[in-house]
Amino acid sequence: MTLLGKYLKEINARPSKIEKIVGVPAKNITLLSTNNSRIIYGEDFYKIIIAAHHIAGLPDEKIIVAVEQIFPDRVKTNLMEDYKDYSPEGKFFKKHTQQQSEIEAKLGYSKNQLSKYFNDNTKKGLATDVIAFAEGMGLDVLKTFKEIYGNIVLPSDSED
Repeated sequence: MTLLGKYLKEINARPSKIEKIVGVPAKNITLLSTNNSRIIYGEDFYKIIIAAHHIAGLPDEKIIVAVEQIFPDRVKTNLMEDYKDYSPEGKFFKKHTQQQSEIEAKLGYSKNQLSKYFNDNTKKGLATDVIAFAEGMGLDVLKTFKEIYGNIVLPSDSED
């Protein structure tokens, strides 16, 4: 069982219920829950966890708990560390203008690894890439997922 599978089991969120809420096929969720070689893309991770938390009665903000349990060995770095002595304005501008090569080096990525997202508009982001970047920039992970993938409309409790 994968860490995702253990997490979903812990909060008692079954793939079939998740599928009904967000449309990620239960078969895909089961494979992600049982096969460590499967890749978890950002959008699927976000949808699965938000739906699972809805099923479990947990707030969306608990996504960070899911991140910690599912990706405990993820890259953790402060992408802004080198700029801590900059003025507030300098930090703001640097937060939005860092070079791709700087970010890749700090995250331990290969050269031009992020280019795949710029050169192919069908390329899906890995959950770990989205999370590492958001955390590294000091962004709220939940807000970052919402900005990228949009809000998830959840059914009211009477519709579950």
